[in-house]
Amino acid sequence: MRAMTVKREWPMYEQPQGDSRAGGFWRGMAGAAAAGLLLLALALFGVTMFAPELGVRGPGAEVLAGHTVAAVFAVAGAVLADRTRGLLAFIGMVGALAIPTITLWWFWLS
Repeated sequence: MRAMTVKREWPMYEQPQGDSRAGGFWRGMAGAAAAGLLLLALALFGVTMFAPELGVRGPGAEVLAGHTVAAVFAVAGAVLADRTRGLLAFIGMVGALAIPTITLWWFWLS
């Protein structure tokens, strides 16, 4: 007896066709920036947890919350850019690139 598979017809399961090299590069950069911000937020969480044991002042709740919220939105933008095409993908890609840039400037450079 053969196993039956169910073909899902939802757009989120379809792989977009016609990936251009430039678009793929920028989507990759957006994903890398979002992943980097996520890793930075996780590192800040670790520093916040271990700072009292080391006798130093940690980064603070505001910095940790800001990086965490920004990382969630950046990853959501990168996922949106990867799973869609057209204007919606462009908006997700720009958001996934702009959010880490603004976050790093706001918390680290200003």
